Amino acid sequence: MQIYRDFTLSFEPEEYLAFHGERMSRVLALPDIRAQFEQAFEYAHALLTPMACLAVFPIRRFLHSQIELADGTRLGGGPVVEVMGGAEELVVAVCTVGPEVDRQLRLLRENHQGFTMLVLDELAGWGVDQIRQQLCQRLEAEQQARGRYTSTVLSPGESTWSLQDQRVIFRLLDTSQIGVHLSPGLVMVPLKSLSMIVGLGSRPMGVPGMTNCDYCSMKDRCKYARTGGHGVQA
Repeated sequence: MQIYRDFTLSFEPEEYLAFHGERMSRVLALPDIRAQFEQAFEYAHALLTPMACLAVFPIRRFLHSQIELADGTRLGGGPVVEVMGGAEELVVAVCTVGPEVDRQLRLLRENHQGFTMLVLDELAGWGVDQIRQQLCQRLEAEQQARGRYTSTVLSPGESTWSLQDQRVIFRLLDTSQIGVHLSPGLVMVPLKSLSMIVGLGSRPMGVPGMTNCDYCSMKDRCKYARTGGHGVQA
């Protein structure tokens, strides 16, 4: 298993505001609200600690909607085989921004600082997505250097791929090395964490140009998908 900590997170207020439109800009004209907004960005820069762990597993075969690994482990459902059919190896990974932001969000809630909490919560989620994108870019560059390909990234629960497979992912990885565990209710702790899989192979997989957003069950109501705010291409 490999551990990565060398991610660079970038939080620009202008980019954040581009997702939220004129209404947010008008709200920030109020000095008290602007101060809370800036405080959330300060917390994000100070508290987020990007980390990821991953392992690569050989694939034995593809079943109707699942992938069977060489050791007999099965996972998948929803679009997994459509996206990764033909892959020879499967990358399984977990990303996190660490526990400190969870503690700060809890303090903000207890102190009734709802606006700062809302902005920091969104920034932490943005940070996790940046880790995912940078990890996928790293994998793609490594595979391209070998004349190989990567699939679109998928995460359980984002599409019709069941969240139940979180248990499988956490059996495959020793996530304690980055301080992440899975609760009995399938919630990752720290909360600002995500799990993902990527197929690796000697030929292209899935549909060229598609991103994880195209398979997400929330794509029709997600402002980030509509504005191109995230999504990792194959």
